[in-house]
Amino acid sequence: MKIKTMKSKIRKPVLILIITVPLITLILFNIFIHIYTNQIAKKELQVMSKTMETVVKREISGDLSNISALKLNNAFVKLYRAMNSSKLAANTEILLYNKHQELLYPNDLTDSFLNQSIIDKVSNQISEIKEHKVYTIYVKGEKYYLLCYPLVNIDGDQPTIVFISQTGEANSLINAMNLILLIIMVIGSIMASLIASYVSSHVSKPITDLTNLTKRIGGGDFTPVRETISSDILEINQLYKSIGDMTDRLSRYDETQKTFLQNASHELKTPLMSIQGYAEGIEKGIVPNVTHAAEIISNESKRLNSLVEQLLTLSRIENGTYSKEFNLMNLSDVLKEYAQRLAGYTTKIEHQLVLDLPNFQINVMADDTLLSQSVMNIVSNCLRYANSIVKITLLTSNNYAVIRICDDGDGIPENDLPHIFDRFYKGKGGNFGLGLAIAKSATVSIGGYLNAYNNDFGAVFEIFLPMQKS
Repeated sequence: MKIKTMKSKIRKPVLILIITVPLITLILFNIFIHIYTNQIAKKELQVMSKTMETVVKREISGDLSNISALKLNNAFVKLYRAMNSSKLAANTEILLYNKHQELLYPNDLTDSFLNQSIIDKVSNQISEIKEHKVYTIYVKGEKYYLLCYPLVNIDGDQPTIVFISQTGEANSLINAMNLILLIIMVIGSIMASLIASYVSSHVSKPITDLTNLTKRIGGGDFTPVRETISSDILEINQLYKSIGDMTDRLSRYDETQKTFLQNASHELKTPLMSIQGYAEGIEKGIVPNVTHAAEIISNESKRLNSLVEQLLTLSRIENGTYSKEFNLMNLSDVLKEYAQRLAGYTTKIEHQLVLDLPNFQINVMADDTLLSQSVMNIVSNCLRYANSIVKITLLTSNNYAVIRICDDGDGIPENDLPHIFDRFYKGKGGNFGLGLAIAKSATVSIGGYLNAYNNDFGAVFEIFLPMQKS
């Protein structure tokens, strides 16, 4: 497929449209105007012949059989003059033939559009012409209409009167109109070409600027967009704004990724250094208490393994490679199960985990593993910072099931609230971790969303999930 510029893609169809429409209009105009003029000319010729029959009866009175051919010819001379003086039919001539198809009138073709070629053409065809029917003849490229009818017998003769009209003036008018239309079409095409070029340039230039901008962004330069794209087209301005917003988000994401990699490296490096140090000490025999060193190595390995598992879980969730299995779940039963899993940990740290569940069933469609990641990580975080109690409340709000988890600790510092779900974010007095980041990604992955705020008693986390009818 041949690739074209936007400018040519816009300009070419416009030019084709501007040229073809007037051209088709011109062709249709000529077709219909010729049909119309032909019908009008034939109709006028028929009307004029009917009128002349009346004039003939009035001009030539008495018994026609006693009128000589010369007197009849003179009578038609008067009729011809009467017709022209009254402008009964413009561009129309009268011919008079005897029964031998010999021309009796006119004798002189001066001041007439008739010529010998026309006379010869009519004379050759007069025997084949039916009376009161309009015929079309062509002489040297010119078109003529003729109509004839016989007169009564005169001394055994039967003269035939022929009316012939020309279309030259009508054709001249049509040709003049065609010339005017052609001039208008040429001027219109030139103007359309200039307008199409202007419009295509007006549209393509900001697109070209946006293309250069996206190339810069694709190259990893997420510098905030400060240049302006000059365009009065709403969609282009919206696209420019969207690219600007995208650049800002990519810039923040890039910064977050860099921070994440730095923090992840730090978190991975710390246990690895501890493991390496004690392992080398055992190898060189400089560690006095090998059992204690082995215990530290084991604990650091478990910590390292947990961190790697969290990283893999977060990566699978955010990359969409985690295999989800949605089932209809009764949240009351699910939360009771999660509380039982945490019972050993709460006893160990001497904290209390309280459940406040409704007396009716609340169902959601969710993946059990992802939901447990979300709830368990948040509860674990709250248990870490609570003074003694963490409360889990299940309620409903606007067709959402809400799992509210709150503790009685000191709450989340206001400066940290916007960042607590960022990966490896460390607030004042906090620890590096991925628990809340995993909780947020898991909640979003099952179609919910997560809020965090402080109340008068401590930190509050709310998981919103769409309810399902039982």
